Amino acid sequence: MSIELRVTTTLMRLALKRRLNANYCPIDGRRRLTSHRLTRPPVDFGDSVLEPRGDTGAAHTIVYVPGGGFMLGADDRHRRFVDVLCRRTGSRGWILHYPLAPENPYPAARDDTVHALRQVLSAPDTGAVTLVADSAGAALALSATLALDTPRGFDSLVLLSPLTDLATTGLSYVYNRYRDPLCGPEAVIHKVHHYLRGANPTDPIASPLWGDLHGLPPLQIFVGSTEIMLDDSVRLAEKARAAGCDVELRVVAKAPHTFPLLVPWCAESRRAVDAMTAFITEKGNHR
Repeated sequence: MSIELRVTTTLMRLALKRRLNANYCPIDGRRRLTSHRLTRPPVDFGDSVLEPRGDTGAAHTIVYVPGGGFMLGADDRHRRFVDVLCRRTGSRGWILHYPLAPENPYPAARDDTVHALRQVLSAPDTGAVTLVADSAGAALALSATLALDTPRGFDSLVLLSPLTDLATTGLSYVYNRYRDPLCGPEAVIHKVHHYLRGANPTDPIASPLWGDLHGLPPLQIFVGSTEIMLDDSVRLAEKARAAGCDVELRVVAKAPHTFPLLVPWCAESRRAVDAMTAFITEKGNHR
């Protein structure tokens, strides 16, 4: 564990964990925590809002589905992260801005993600496509991928600390409750409550872990060893491998939730981005 990561996780535990686990108003939290201003004009894909990033003339495409507990959405951290991936892989990028809970409860965000991905995949100049997502965005990305009926799918799928089981049945919600520097079970339960609004959390449309994972593209997963959502990644990897998927699971010691996105200055995050770059480039070249 690098000294940068050690200091960062200590500060997270002291300054952020209690706030993120509180029963705060999602709308007020969104105003305080994020910036939703689009820095480049969005492209109209029907009802979906896709913000362009990177080299718009590149042959390879990265589509990013941001997390934020279904109710915060993309901010400048996501933009910087996508810009780095686009630059490193020579890609154009799209950040999906889906309808947020609680104003737009389940399945609005998932349905919008399906619609947006279909539009991107059917565009004549899309070329090779990598789907990248973090946290709650991974639930949307995976569920949407499994719903796609287009014959031209993704070359690869990269997930950061994916939330895959909204029923929170993984044992890591218990044994990592106090070890996770950023989130406790309360943080996930709070966000899932505002998103599902009483819907079944084991419905595969909401929780892809409970679905049929056959046909997924090559999959790369990053997660911290002390995350409460560790089992969301481990069980997804196990089930996807059993379904015949090519899976690369990277469990990073004591790294916080979505660490390549939240703490990009750490050595662990730099190594993760290196691994993502190699994975995206290799799978895109195999088209």
